[in-house]
Amino acid sequence: MSEPARVLHARLHLLDRQVVRESDDRLLCKVDDLEVRPGDRPYVTAILSGPLALGPRLGGLPGWLMTETDRLFRREERPGPYRIEMSVVTDIGSAVRVAGHRQDLALERWLTRNVVSRIPGAAGTEEQDAPERTLQVRERWEDSTDTMRLGGLLGRTVRGPSGEVAGDTVDVRLVQDGPLLAEVHQAFRLAGLLIARRRAGQLFGYERGPGLWRPSLLGALVRRMHGEIRYAEWDQIESLDDEEVRLGVAWDRLRSTADL
Repeated sequence: MSEPARVLHARLHLLDRQVVRESDDRLLCKVDDLEVRPGDRPYVTAILSGPLALGPRLGGLPGWLMTETDRLFRREERPGPYRIEMSVVTDIGSAVRVAGHRQDLALERWLTRNVVSRIPGAAGTEEQDAPERTLQVRERWEDSTDTMRLGGLLGRTVRGPSGEVAGDTVDVRLVQDGPLLAEVHQAFRLAGLLIARRRAGQLFGYERGPGLWRPSLLGALVRRMHGEIRYAEWDQIESLDDEEVRLGVAWDRLRSTADL
């Protein structure tokens, strides 16, 4: 009998985690956003990192300042975030571990050239990595028309079938049963959205799973801040646009997060 597919929640288990190289535990970057290939069964294709990944996710004036400052110091005509293919991810735990060598690590080259090299007495950090397994961290000139960013799904207003406001998206549930990536492992598919009646900051996992609202004091705090929280399967979502999510079913037909 086959094992059940692994389940993660993007904001709780992936976003803002450190990315380290498997061979020597060396820090590479952070997961600032995730690239998603949309469709009937959308799935995660890559980790995005750097100010041009984090800035749009933060939004507002801080996000705008972050992205514009980074563009100011980048030499490319249309700079984009740094990108690591999900096919090289070997483990997701307290950190995201990736395989391969960093022979062509664009982010490190930029830091070395613009930051480290200007420190008095700093030595160069060039590595002579073996060429057989290269971890490609590429600079993207612009987002592809056939991809989207997962961070853009967070914080959206959710409306019911009649147009009434149901709440806001607070997390995205991922199930590792998507297409095979580089003949290595299956992709994480976007299975659904966690929706809270009130948006009041980040959730920390106490509101989902069999141990719902435990410890009780934290559970009471989460209820007070976020109100009721429910889960919408992907096929219960009628449409997405730049600002809102429209449900195809009524709020009371959505699953409780205790079932997750």
